[in-house]
Amino acid sequence: MKVIINTNVILPDGILFDGIVEIEGDRISKVAKQKDYQIPSNAQIIDANGLYVAPGLIDIHNHGSADDFFVDNPSACVEHFLKHGETTILPTFYQTMGLEDMIDGASKLKEFAKNGTGKVIKGLYMEGPFMRASGSNQHLFKWSGEIGKDRYAPLVDGIGDFVRVWAIDPDRSNIVEIMNYVKSKNPNAVFTLGHSGATSEQCDKVYNSNLKLQTHHGDSGNAPRINQAKFGAGVDEYALCNQDMFIELICDESGIHLSPYSVRAAIKAKGIEKVILITDSFPKTGDYKNDESKGIKYGADLNYDANGLLAGSHLTLDGAVKNVMSYTGYGLSHAVRFATLNPAKVLGIDADYGSVEEGKIADLILVDDKFSVKSVMLEGEVVI
Repeated sequence: MKVIINTNVILPDGILFDGIVEIEGDRISKVAKQKDYQIPSNAQIIDANGLYVAPGLIDIHNHGSADDFFVDNPSACVEHFLKHGETTILPTFYQTMGLEDMIDGASKLKEFAKNGTGKVIKGLYMEGPFMRASGSNQHLFKWSGEIGKDRYAPLVDGIGDFVRVWAIDPDRSNIVEIMNYVKSKNPNAVFTLGHSGATSEQCDKVYNSNLKLQTHHGDSGNAPRINQAKFGAGVDEYALCNQDMFIELICDESGIHLSPYSVRAAIKAKGIEKVILITDSFPKTGDYKNDESKGIKYGADLNYDANGLLAGSHLTLDGAVKNVMSYTGYGLSHAVRFATLNPAKVLGIDADYGSVEEGKIADLILVDDKFSVKSVMLEGEVVI
């Protein structure tokens, strides 16, 4: 048994000051005020010295570190993100990977995830190939044109049991057929609105096929123009209006992906229970220079492709939590919820992960009041 003492526990809707967290094996067995708790004589004491205990961060959309894709160097990527408190990660495949690369990469990551710190990998997020052919690094796309069953069936058959989230474009002619095939292989698969030119009406037609999420809100595609005066409603508008859907937000330090005003508006529309912070972290694709006329602005947590298009980030999720607090005025409890309980809910793993509650897996982090990560625990064992 382990007991974390002299700590403040970050809960989904508040903070338990002067608390303790008791751990039996790999699970949390008690959360209480320290004054109301008698420390067992056989307990291993972990003195937090006033630090906060938070649930391990859950990054559902992450391509890799600034140096490596997950599929190329999973060990280095896991080590990098663990240091920043990320204890659950979905490595993300993009449209630049072909069929065989996706199948081989999934097999490699599935094997890596079986042991040690590799267990932070809980499946895959597929940002492609069932989206619109838009976004960064378009010259490298491998899935242009129609995707018939001869192409999608081998992919779904090969990796479908390991994929938790599939990004789709409701505007694709055979998308319902693809979604039904995915569900036939994995009924628990979640769909997200990826890069898309769909109308809100098209989104509504696929909603009942387990559409739960919008990929990086504000950068999924413009609403289609319907006349000279205005745009119609697209995926952004649909995700904001549908109160049951979650949205992903990329909160970089410079407010380039989303301005602070956009972040505030999105949270106000969705509420604290439907917002998910992601990193969309992506390896460097080359050097770039500032070009303010094109919106290219240097930032340590930004990434651009060779053509100057914004291509993910070099964010870590602890940084995103800090940034969203800076942008919005939300405190630790709600900002942490955006990176823990909410993503756990969209993945359907909130019975075991996402909050510091009795009975849940003891994936925990110790942070200071600036949300700097000081220690990381996986399944009840200190790893950092």
